[in-house]
Amino acid sequence: MAKIAYVGLPAHGHTNPTLPVMKELVRRGHEVLYYNAESFRAKVAPTGADFRALPEPMPTEREVSMAMQELIDASILLAGISPRLTRYMIDEFAREQPDLVIYDSVAMWGYIAARTHGLPVACSITTFVLDGSQGTVGLGAMARLMWSALPHVPKLLNWKQSMAREFGKDNAGGITEYADLNLVFTSKEFHPKNKFVDDRFRFVGPSIDATTRDGSFPFDQLRDGTKVYISLGTITNLDSAFYRAVFTAFAGYPAQVILAVGKHTDLAALGAVPANFIVRNYVPQLDILQRVDAFITHGGMNSIHEGLYYGVPEIVVPHQFEQYLNGKRVEQTGTGLLIGDTRPYGRVTAQELRSALETLLTTPSYRQNAQHIGETLRAAGGYVRAADEIEAYIGVTERMLA
Repeated sequence: MAKIAYVGLPAHGHTNPTLPVMKELVRRGHEVLYYNAESFRAKVAPTGADFRALPEPMPTEREVSMAMQELIDASILLAGISPRLTRYMIDEFAREQPDLVIYDSVAMWGYIAARTHGLPVACSITTFVLDGSQGTVGLGAMARLMWSALPHVPKLLNWKQSMAREFGKDNAGGITEYADLNLVFTSKEFHPKNKFVDDRFRFVGPSIDATTRDGSFPFDQLRDGTKVYISLGTITNLDSAFYRAVFTAFAGYPAQVILAVGKHTDLAALGAVPANFIVRNYVPQLDILQRVDAFITHGGMNSIHEGLYYGVPEIVVPHQFEQYLNGKRVEQTGTGLLIGDTRPYGRVTAQELRSALETLLTTPSYRQNAQHIGETLRAAGGYVRAADEIEAYIGVTERMLA
């Protein structure tokens, strides 16, 4: 059996898909070391992996999420912490000597440390492969993105040069470097058309395992008829203006609405809750999605995948650029609608929400397309396929090193 090290960063969207994979690898008898911020220890514990805390200070989940609102801000944040984390990982790998290092696509400290020791590497990609997918965004959005990045280019070039001087130009690349095995947690059909992607990229589908989730819900309160689920995810959920718009849009609407507002939202501060709503800080999302007719989401990749996995059409209200990109793909595949997609993202009126939901529920093609994409996501294989690919790759690398 192999010793496998996974190197991540403190972001639920990048972490959640890896947990069922690591749990499956442990079940198969492999030793798994899991590197992330201390705040993720409890989340990783049920997998059976040996958790290793990255050295503080680490950015919080909220700081990472806020930086992700603009890709250039995310790049600057990741660049800032990379030298210190790379040195730490180099020391860790010198001691542990893993047989394989799996690194998140933006956790370059794992990639560089593995390259420094000549260790085999695989890349975990929990987003779309952005290289080559620019056409999905549109020329206008790309132009704004490039314009906002221009003032920061000298800083990033200096960072890249300093990383190359310290760790070697053959080891240190950019924010994202790919490997000979790249696990992409979506289906090929849902991914944007992309000429950059070749046979190094394996589309394994969303990594969904209900046993890695928790949460309770009063399912006996669900009524017959149309049901709508609304959630802004784990971080972008402190949006009181959005919740007020939701209450106004759907109070008295002929549907039951399940609203998850996040663990940091004070339920009492939301005010009077309409009679057709069930509002909770947290709900078991996978269980809820199997019971609803529509999903209004912030557009995080995990949430979009989970809705489509169960064939639920979606309304995406993005709160940052990556979510906008995900929402564009929902729109392009006819699996749902994209609203609130002009900067600043996420601003929608009650009328826009109500109109979008009525369109979604009365146009059969949205559900039909969602069910089709759901079939492709399930067929991709999920965490079992990902574990299979990792084991096969370990066998190939062992033969090459022999």
